[in-house]
This record gives sequence, C-alpha cells and structure tokens, in this order.
Amino acid sequence: MEQYREPIYPIEPWDVTETEYNPQNNYRNETTFALSNGYIGTRGTYEEAYDFPATEGLEGNFINGFYESEDIRYGEWNFGFPEKSQSLLNLPDVKAVRLYLDDEMLDMREGAVTEYSRALHMKEGTVTREFVWTSPKGRSVKVELERFVSFTDKNLMAMRYRVTALNFSGTIRFVSELNGNVENHTRVTNPLVDYGPFGRRLVPEALEAGDDGLFYQGHTLKSGLTMACGATHTLSQVVPLPEGHKLTGYPAENYSVFFKTGEYTADADYQIKIAEQETVCLEKFIVYTSDLDMAKDDLHEFVLCKLKSTQNEGYDSLSASHKNYVHDFWKNADVTVDGDDALQQGIRFNLFHIMQAAGRDGKTGMGAKGLTGEGYEGHYFWDTEMYVMPVFIYTAPDIAKKLLDYRFNTLDIARDRARVLGHQTGALYPWRTINGEEASTYFPLGTAQYHINADIAYAFWLYVTVTGDMEYLKDCAAEVLCETARVWADVGSFAECKGNRYCICAVTGPDEYNAIVDNNFYTNLMARENLRNALEALELLKKHEPAACQQLIEKLGLTGDETVYWQRIIDNMYFPYDEKRQVYPLDDGFMMRKPWDDSKIAPEKRHLLYENFHPLFVYRQRMSKQADAILGMYLHSNLFTEEELKRNYDFYQEVTLHHSSLSTCIFGILACEIGYYEEAYTYFTQSARMDLDDYHNNFYAGIHAANMAGTWQAIVNGFAGLRTNAGYLELHPYLPSQWKGYTFKINYQGSRLEVSVKEDGTQITLEQGNAVSFKLNNTEYHLAKEGDIVHESKTIQSNFL
Repeated sequence: MEQYREPIYPIEPWDVTETEYNPQNNYRNETTFALSNGYIGTRGTYEEAYDFPATEGLEGNFINGFYESEDIRYGEWNFGFPEKSQSLLNLPDVKAVRLYLDDEMLDMREGAVTEYSRALHMKEGTVTREFVWTSPKGRSVKVELERFVSFTDKNLMAMRYRVTALNFSGTIRFVSELNGNVENHTRVTNPLVDYGPFGRRLVPEALEAGDDGLFYQGHTLKSGLTMACGATHTLSQVVPLPEGHKLTGYPAENYSVFFKTGEYTADADYQIKIAEQETVCLEKFIVYTSDLDMAKDDLHEFVLCKLKSTQNEGYDSLSASHKNYVHDFWKNADVTVDGDDALQQGIRFNLFHIMQAAGRDGKTGMGAKGLTGEGYEGHYFWDTEMYVMPVFIYTAPDIAKKLLDYRFNTLDIARDRARVLGHQTGALYPWRTINGEEASTYFPLGTAQYHINADIAYAFWLYVTVTGDMEYLKDCAAEVLCETARVWADVGSFAECKGNRYCICAVTGPDEYNAIVDNNFYTNLMARENLRNALEALELLKKHEPAACQQLIEKLGLTGDETVYWQRIIDNMYFPYDEKRQVYPLDDGFMMRKPWDDSKIAPEKRHLLYENFHPLFVYRQRMSKQADAILGMYLHSNLFTEEELKRNYDFYQEVTLHHSSLSTCIFGILACEIGYYEEAYTYFTQSARMDLDDYHNNFYAGIHAANMAGTWQAIVNGFAGLRTNAGYLELHPYLPSQWKGYTFKINYQGSRLEVSVKEDGTQITLEQGNAVSFKLNNTEYHLAKEGDIVHESKTIQSNFL
C-alpha cells in the first residue's frame, strides 16, 4: 500500500503556506484556504475577485442551511420519491476589494509578483497573504492582507488590507464591492445532477451603498428563503513607531469616497493620496444573515446595526476574541505527534477544517464538504454522526450537542418521512438533507440506507454515555432513540427460513456497491444496538428521572408489549454467516456474487465505477466500495472475539476497493486493534494528508470531512485503543515505531484527561474536573483529583485484545 505522497505545501507545524502564485493550483487552493465558522463559509478566493472560468475557480460564499430548491425531474416517478431538491446556494460575494495604482488595477496575472506568500494559520484561524506587485508601468506596492470568519459572532467576517507605496507617490483606490451576480457551478461541482440550480437564483430586493455601508437583500426563486448581507469600512494610516506601528484615522483631506449601485452590485470607491513609503489600511467588516434566523422585515436593520457595532468595536478587538476561541479549541482538541512533521501538519489541518465546518446553532448540521464548496449540494449525511461526532463528543461536547440538536429539531419531519415509507410509528431520518426532508433522488443509494437511523441513534447514545449528560437524555436523546427504534421493529420480520431470526430486507448498507440487499450485516448490527440503547435509555430515565420517563412513555404512546417486542428482536437478530470462511459477509447474497477482477477494468475507470458502468454490473460483483461490516465491528468491538475480528478483517482486505474517502481510516483502526500495526500505520498515512495533498484530485469541490475526522479516530481509537463500548473508559495504547510519542486530550464524564504515549510508557493526567476511573491495558485506575497522574512504564507493542 502506498504511503503519503510528496507534500504539496511546505511542512510546518501550525501553518499551510502557498509560496508562489500559480493559477493552475487555484481551484484546489480555494478549498485549502477556505474559512468558516459553522454558519458563514467562504472559499479561499482572492480579494481581487478574478473572473476564472468555471473549471478553474469558484467564488463561493455560503450560509449554513440556506438552500435553493428545484422541482426534481424523474423519467419514471414512484410514490415517496423526493419532489423538491435542496442545494446549498452560492451567495453574494462581499470580500472583493480591487486595488488601483492611479490607472492600473492590481492583477497578479500581469506585471510582476515577488515575495509571495499565502498562509492558513490554523492556530489562530486566519488566512494571510503578502506579496510585492510591480505594475506594467513600474509602480511597486507591498500588499498585506488578513481575513477571518468570526467564531464569536456567527454573522461576521472581517478582513484587513494594507498597501505600502514602495517607489511612487500618487493616488491609489480601494474599490470595495458587493457582488450579487453569482451562481452555483453545478455542472462542475455536481455533474450528475440535472435539476440545478443553474444560473442566478437570487432575486435582488434591495441594494444600497452609502455612509452606513453596502447592503444587499434578495430572495430565492423556489425555496422561498431570503438572505441579506452587507459591509462597512474603516480607513486608517499606518504610523511607524520604534516598537512597531499604530493605526490612526486617515486625514480627511487626503481621501474621498464615492458610492455606487448597479443592477446586482454595490461599491464603495476610496480614492487616496499616498506618499512613497506610506502605508494605508482598509478594514472591511462583512455580515451575512437570513430569514431562517429572523423575520424577513428585520434583516435590513439587523445587518446595518451589526455592521455599526462591529466597526465601533474595531478589527483588533474582534480578531483577538476570535483568536482566543481558536486557541481554546486547540487546548482541548490538539493532537501532537513527535516523529513525523508531515503527519502532524495533516492532522491539524483536518481538525481545523472540521472544527470550522460544524453548525453551532442547533438549527443546522454539518455538510460532507463543510462550507468549503458545493460538492454533494451541501447536504448533511451520516458522515456527521459516525465520523465527526465522536471527535467533538470527546473534545468539544458543546459543538456535538448543537449538532445533535439539529437532528432532534427535525424529528417531526423524520416522523412524517416514516409514514411515507409505510411505518405507522417511529421516525426515519433522511439519507441526505439540509432542511430535514429527504433530498436523495436515487433511492437504492439514498432512502434505502436505513442505517442512517441507527447512526444518528448511536451518536446520541455515545454523547450521553461519554458526557454523562442526563438532562440531555431526558430532554432529547431518549425520544430520538425510541422513535428510531420503532422503525427497526417495523421494517423487518421473524423469518421461518432463517430459524425465526429477525431479518431486515431491501436495504443498502454503507457500502454503495451492494445496494438493495437482504440482511446487510452493518445495518442489522446497528439496528439491534439501536433497540438495545433505546431500552437502556428508558431504564436510565426510570431510575434517575421517573417522572420524565413516564411523561415520555405517554407522549410516544409506548406500551409494554412494544418494548417486549424490541427485546425479542435484540435476542433474535439474524446475521449472515459463511461457515467455510467463518466470516460475516456483507449480506445474504454477497458470497454468491461474481468475484471482482480489477485487472479487467481499465485503470482510468476503476475509481469511477458508477460513471462508467451500469449499476447492475456493479451490484453483481463480489467486492466492496468501503468499510461496511468492518465499521460495525470497530464500533462494537466488545461484541466480537479477537479471532472473529482477524478473520473478518482478512476477508474484507481481499474484497474492499477503498473507493470512498471514508474507508481507509476505519480499516486502520481495526488493523491496530488486531495487531496489524504496519497496515494500520499505512492506512493512517493515506488518510492523514488525503485532502491536504489532494489524493483524489477532487479537493476543489470541498473537504472530505468524514475522512478528516477519521484521522483523529485513527490516533485516539486506533493507536491509543480508546473505547467506551463496554460501558466504561478503556485504553490500550500502541506507539508506532516511526514516532517518539503522541499526546491528546479527551473529555469524559465532565472531566478532561491528557493522554501521553511515549517510548517510556503511557501517562494519563486528570487535568480538570472530578474523579475519573478507567482501564489502561486492562488494569483499573482511579484519578481522584486534578493533577493526579497514572504512568505505566512500558511501551505497548502487542495487540490489546
């Protein structure tokens, strides 16, 4: 197996730096340098707002949850098919600032660019760019830019633009723009989608430019949503001081400002007299919002008031607050790796991007691409619950809780969907969505993935058991667990031909190369545990909150017969099993399918099967796209023996193609559990820099959030062997021979632990919180107070089963 490739960017512990301007790398780098805060997302496009072709760049600005709809066209419609699409909508660009030196507009494609550097500063959550530009007429300026999307004010983005005249005196202009003439690049970013959105989808309602700032308000053509955005500015003079510099108000007699509006645009044109070696600074404060948060009539006042207050607070204060938030995140979430600087950079890049992608308001989820691009139409999938959620549960439980709130707040929509699918009780969550309704148009790879219900239930249960948040169990989690369990109790049956075991037919598991199958192993396993956790939730409530338990039972109309039936399913769930290999096949028919022969497939077609072969051809092959059964065995490893895990891992190594970015990290975790350490390390290296080095050549469309989160799991759940699935916290650390050590922190039952694995052993410290008990290499320990330490003076080199 190939380990990581030659890095695209210089290896640095906390930064990702582009050292030259190269238009060929533009589309990819727009994702690398994208910024978001879970509400606003903006791609790493240049302030100059170059008009790149659709295949070379995408000016992207998004509000999480703000989408456009289209009527979905089917060649042949069937009952229950989604009728309206949901696509994350590209919104007006407010970042643009064009710089003019007298009559020459700054354009890096013309003149000469030297001393160029653009960097993502992950420790601070900012992107900076510096360069010297010499115009075709010989004027030279030093340009310094910084931008951030605020983590302390979800509506705010800010940027600072400094210009120093190096060899001339004259007039410069900052033309700050708000451009509403934008559209999605659907044919590039989602080429298999034929319903759009195509063309401009926002209808302007208001465009303003004046002393209060720039303002835009518009509504979508089909979804009925309205958004607003705006910008205001502060112009300053940079005064050199012995110890640095300071910003002062720019002399009014040395500049003029002119405002202009067009059909889709609003501009503020600052014309400034500048002397040689003088530095001028323009700060731009940008606000986005929508009627998902307030009444449409309140948008205008909100934007203008927010712009005024942020301008009054000032860039430095806003920036400091934002950076403090990012620093606090790293205090809990950072993973340090001693011995491989490239992997260290990769894991931090991944953690930074998933941190900034997560919705934080309880109204929004987290897209598979975050807010970095239009890939997958901005939809939320199971990726959030199964890959990203564990990271946040252990490192940032407040973020995890907000993401779960989104699922709870769409529970009624999931109930309605269950009725459409013929279930008289319970809730069925959508496979892909933004607003809570099903948006998947191809049901074999969409609605048939019923495991989404168990995935969401798993995340709720993991949150409750790891955090100990009994209030959340009472208020939200128990209801979701019971309503998802109800669908499992209705979708299958006790089949006489399978020894009266409970069978679930006509579903698709995580592996999308095996669709509409009977008894998908992962689905049946997760369904059983969903039912088990629902019963456990009711027992916990009955014990600790009996009144709340009774209230929930009455609200849902739960009966004793119903819960008895759940237990019967738990005790009699069917799983496909091959006696000869002594493994659990993907489903009942997997071993009957034609063995896959990769050599018969042209190399250029091997990773694009659905774009080159009919689905039936794919479905008839004995191969797997990604981790499926293996994922279930990792999540519930306490239910399997060492030999079972080894046999199944070996089997799925033979048949898995890893055509999904969600696959290698999971195989690596299980490889570590069974002692296949070299394979585990190779899988980890393939995952850790997958996006940073663009392994799949599709990073331009947005991040692969699930794989990014999977790299954290690969260290914490893989190398460190962290598990809670047996009902308690346990660790079985292993130190890769390539490393000198690694350190991470986790939150558990309200306390924070630091875990440090080095060549001389493993040390666990109770940094904050109440007493914690756990097992380390099968030995029980108890840390009673903050500062208490456990140290095992040995390096684990054997498997931990």
